[in-house]
Amino acid sequence: MKSIPDPKHYDIVPPDMNYRYFEALQAQPFERDNCAFSLVNASWLADCSLLAYCHPGFARMAYRLAGFEQFDFFQGTGTECMAAANQELLIISFRGTELKSFSALHELRSDLNILPVNFSQGGRVHAGFQKALDEIWDGELGLGRFIQQQIKDYPQRAIWMTGHSLGGALANLCFAKTPEATGLYLFGSPRVGDHDFVQSLQQRPIWRVEHGRDPIPLLPPKLSSVKFHFESCGELVYLQAEQPIAHRRPQLSAGEFKDLLLDTLQVQHQRSKRLALDLVEINQHLLDSFKEWQANFKHLQANAGISFSDHMPIYYATILANKLLLAKQSD
Repeated sequence: MKSIPDPKHYDIVPPDMNYRYFEALQAQPFERDNCAFSLVNASWLADCSLLAYCHPGFARMAYRLAGFEQFDFFQGTGTECMAAANQELLIISFRGTELKSFSALHELRSDLNILPVNFSQGGRVHAGFQKALDEIWDGELGLGRFIQQQIKDYPQRAIWMTGHSLGGALANLCFAKTPEATGLYLFGSPRVGDHDFVQSLQQRPIWRVEHGRDPIPLLPPKLSSVKFHFESCGELVYLQAEQPIAHRRPQLSAGEFKDLLLDTLQVQHQRSKRLALDLVEINQHLLDSFKEWQANFKHLQANAGISFSDHMPIYYATILANKLLLAKQSD
């Protein structure tokens, strides 16, 4: 069994190069054609989502040791994506917001650019997420061309996509743009699009994994007074370390949570309307907004049953690995 990290003694903020990726999964090969929820696939893809935060050289080695001979890396100003493959399977994983890097400000800009825009495959989606994917999608060496070439060269190979947090949002959009993809696992992912976007994916295998008191899957808030109307995508898989997997999230302190989110959004929206087209001023607005969200999450953690620590990808990976081990022991 993997020990559950204690944030007082373990740096839970990724990247994490002390974690033993794909440990014991060699005896549990990926179920490439299983589109129902699978603990095996969830554990594999949770490790891929955590690994996506690491340096690509480290990730290449970890994937090779796990039996993936092919490795490709795509990078924009703040967007990173890894593609690992063998003869049977292609896994595409997106990195979430990396708070330890200099690209964090650019990624926070994507997170906060919340206004919806039209999406080519239907519906409207979060403008910041769409722009972040566009950074690596187009062009001869872009991810879009790469995926189509892989489909052409390996038509029988399964394609699975995944990501944590912002990475999950980007994986969601990538999956929507790739109808040939087999399935998608999201870990602690925010909402990406409106009702029409979600409906366009309704018949496809999408598993939305949420852990404990992670607040990010509740963002952007689905409020009648905020006319974004973003909805959650896929089937919910709810994790707690000591509890069985559930498919319904326990009721949180929704009233206080929604009120605080709405107040913060309104303040930030009013401030953004007053901004001049000045990069320094815009960056300061983003920094101020991030600090406001940090303060709000601390308040929520203390008073409304919300914990930003529960959002960290190390918990998704370790808890799923332990649940897989327990399931195999009981067989």
